[in-house]
This record gives sequence, structure tokens and C-alpha cells, in this order.
Amino acid sequence: MPDALRAFITDWLDPVGIVLGLIALVPIFWTWWDVVVGRRRRERRWFDGIRRQPGERPAILMVDLLPGKDVRASVENFRRRDDVLAAIPDERMVSIVREQPLTPADMPELHRELRAAAAHLLKAGADCIHYFHAGPAIAAALVGGEFANGARVMLYQHDGGSYCNLGPLRVR
Repeated sequence: MPDALRAFITDWLDPVGIVLGLIALVPIFWTWWDVVVGRRRRERRWFDGIRRQPGERPAILMVDLLPGKDVRASVENFRRRDDVLAAIPDERMVSIVREQPLTPADMPELHRELRAAAAHLLKAGADCIHYFHAGPAIAAALVGGEFANGARVMLYQHDGGSYCNLGPLRVR
């Protein structure tokens, strides 16, 4: 290789290649940062935003499957203190209550009641359902299956004498 060509490569092309490599590193690093950190931050921001949006026509679904306990009173107390829930009219409130312990024989009837409740709420135009559950987890799985493809469902958990909004049932 001639000395002039070698000098051109080492004096000009090597520094230009280093600068271009550093410039190419910026979008690579930016993409990595967005994938690792930014997506989680956006998802958390989206989740918090969804928790705070009541919807245009919110509704309430209470499933009380605990014999001997009436959770409607505690839900009503919480509802009165929450501005979003207090504005929900009674025609967009559905309650499923059982006074006996849930047995396998009760599951078909419970499923029919859940379907009827879903039909009633969707017919009323509900776009966000605030779900209060008291009872076995298997019934909550039925609710999740029934409402998974419908309106957005916001989950509430009884915590220390009041209810806590845990966010949406389905995340994106």
C-alpha cells in the first residue's frame, strides 16, 4: 500500500469512522433506553391515567358471595365519598348477592346472573365498570371471563375499612 494512501486512511478515515461510530451509537443507546426504561414508565403512566378516568358512562357491579355479610353498605359508604362513583345513577348499578355458601351446583346459575348483569350494564351504555367483589376467587375469574372483551373493568379491594382502586382488569 502506498504511503500516501496509508496516511490518508490513518489521518482522515480513522477519525471520521470513529465519529460516525459514535454518532451511530446515539440512536442505538436511545432505543435500548426506551425499550428498557421508557416502556415501563409509559405503561405505569398509562395505568395511572386509566385508574383516574371514570369513563363517559360508568357503572358499578357488586358481587357479594359471602354468607352472613352484607358488603353493599360499605360499598355505598365508599361510593358517597368518591365523586366519580357518587355520580353513577342507580340504573347503572347491579348487585349479585348470595346468602348461602357457593357450591359447584350454584356455578351455572351464578354464570347466568353474571351474563344478565353484563347484558344489563352494556345495554345501559356502560363504558367503565367499577367492580367490587366479596367472595371466592373462582367467582372473580368468572367475572373476568365475562367482562374481558367488553367495557373497561376497574377493580376495587377492601383495605382497612375502605376500598382501594387497583386499576383495570385488563392491561392493554
